[in-house]
Amino acid sequence: MAHGKHGKPGTSGWTGKLEHNSMASRLTYLIGLGCLCSCAYVVVLLVSSHPCWTYGSPYCTDAVCSSYNSSGGQQVRKNLNLLGRAIMVNESSDSESKTHGQAWEGTRLDRIVFGIGASADMWTNRSQFLKLWWKPETRGNIFTDRDLGENWTVGDPPYRVSSDYSHIKYTHRKGRRDAIRISRIVSESFRLGLEDVDWFVMGDDDTFFFTENLVKVLSKYDHTKYYYIGSNSEDHIQNQLFSYNMAYGGGGFAISYPLAKALSEMQDDCLHRYTWLFGSDDRMKACMSELGVPLTKEGGFHQVDLMGDLNGFLAAHPLTPIVSLHHIEAIFPLFPGTTRAQGLKRLTKAIRVDPHNILQQSICYDPKKEWSFSVSWGYLVHVYKGFIPPHELEVPQLTFMSWHKRRESYAFPMNTRPRPREICDEPANFFMVDAKKLNDSLSYSAYVKVERPNRVRSCQEKLMPISLVDKIFIENEPIGNEWFQTPRRQCCRVREMNPGDIKIHVGACAQGERVVQ
Repeated sequence: MAHGKHGKPGTSGWTGKLEHNSMASRLTYLIGLGCLCSCAYVVVLLVSSHPCWTYGSPYCTDAVCSSYNSSGGQQVRKNLNLLGRAIMVNESSDSESKTHGQAWEGTRLDRIVFGIGASADMWTNRSQFLKLWWKPETRGNIFTDRDLGENWTVGDPPYRVSSDYSHIKYTHRKGRRDAIRISRIVSESFRLGLEDVDWFVMGDDDTFFFTENLVKVLSKYDHTKYYYIGSNSEDHIQNQLFSYNMAYGGGGFAISYPLAKALSEMQDDCLHRYTWLFGSDDRMKACMSELGVPLTKEGGFHQVDLMGDLNGFLAAHPLTPIVSLHHIEAIFPLFPGTTRAQGLKRLTKAIRVDPHNILQQSICYDPKKEWSFSVSWGYLVHVYKGFIPPHELEVPQLTFMSWHKRRESYAFPMNTRPRPREICDEPANFFMVDAKKLNDSLSYSAYVKVERPNRVRSCQEKLMPISLVDKIFIENEPIGNEWFQTPRRQCCRVREMNPGDIKIHVGACAQGERVVQ
């Protein structure tokens, strides 16, 4: 065995392997350290405001920023922005964002600006409707066709005379040129330069707004985006003549702040292209289409292209907050024995007590299901003899006509049901006369029966014992905030049926509770 000069066998090979492994370890360590530093650098870039991500940064030299913002650097910047979006909050320094809110947190009444179209000739009568819903904290203006002079009194909402629009043509043969003026109200309101505004809301001088519900409805939407919110006509022919995708102005519509800004910059040019249109709302729709913004429909805005007795419509209001009622002068007073203004004033009594519950329908039955109760809270209770299933009571009864004076079911874009042929099959009507708030979790309202004399004479025996009932008393719980996101009809319970009165409780349904038990 030859040992040679190297001492123990294999020593030279073992030392070489140690040196090789040591170098590999150092190389791995250096590569890992480099990767770690690179990752740390990227994270720092993402969580900090990189000076070259914004043009004109004081921390960038022209050479560096121009290089970074060149076409070659744009894709890198785009990728970094996409990656960083998941872990960083956009810190925009845009002054408009500061003025109108950097975060969407719903809205408030004092961040909504109303623009109401009005006529000086009709101001004396219609101002009484406006004053019923216009609160001290309400912002906005009534836009009139000329100065109101002495017709405007202290306590009336503020007004402005609309700006000149004579430079815009109007060629419709049967319409009114005033439609151009009305269509520009949102743009004129925007140009006033008001601060802290989320929404602009358009309406007419014969529109009644339920402002608390309007705030709740608009709070569902991000006012920093483009939104055009409203609803259709209740007359099928009107929707065919104009559009099912148009917000009807009398029923009111809401336009978000950035959309109002975009509209104000292009509207006059837009109006020059549509001189043949009839009204103001179809002009607004035409401009919305040019901006590429569709209508977001909210069923609580009511154009009320209806005539006559509205109680069948309001007794079965959709399961959504009521936002507006238009054409007050075209319908009967809401309550028997009142004027239109007096009827609305009585309704405001219930609105002040529980604004979100107003006109919300609840359905219940007596224990033997011999009587059916449909409660339109704050307005009306219908009592039917026999069991009428909920899916029928949810459908408006035809106590009204369409705007074109039709009563056929196909005249309406909604389901309707005819009035009973027999007078004794019609519901007994109990109208609200009083409403009070008992505490934060309970309110009280009273309803008195109003019957036609011939029905009393013909049906008294058949409708016993309801014939003896003169009043209905209702205790109700307020609607919770979750109702506005996931609405469910509140449960109604008949607590007592006495010879002269009936007591009902309305509130959130308990676990497992149903409308029909």
